[in-house]
Amino acid sequence: MRNLLLAACLFSFSLSAMASCDEVKAQIDAKLQAKGVVSYTLEIVPVAAAAAAPAAASDAAAAPAPAPTGKVVGNCEGETKQIVYTRN
Repeated sequence: MRNLLLAACLFSFSLSAMASCDEVKAQIDAKLQAKGVVSYTLEIVPVAAAAAAPAAASDAAAAPAPAPTGKVVGNCEGETKQIVYTRN
């Protein structure tokens, strides 16, 4: 019984870690609007491949994705994508 309860708890925590990017972006957007921030862009980008595997960056065939310009304000889909805030 304790194993089942432990598994249920772990599953509930994993659901929040795998949140949809659109949901997270909407939450961040709502917080920014509540603070009165105007003229900004939120962009969903994949996590830079260079940060995950620096050895692959030296390989000419595997060009890393360009680093996003702006500030990373969130991540989603199991930390495979980032939400980047850019001030206009």
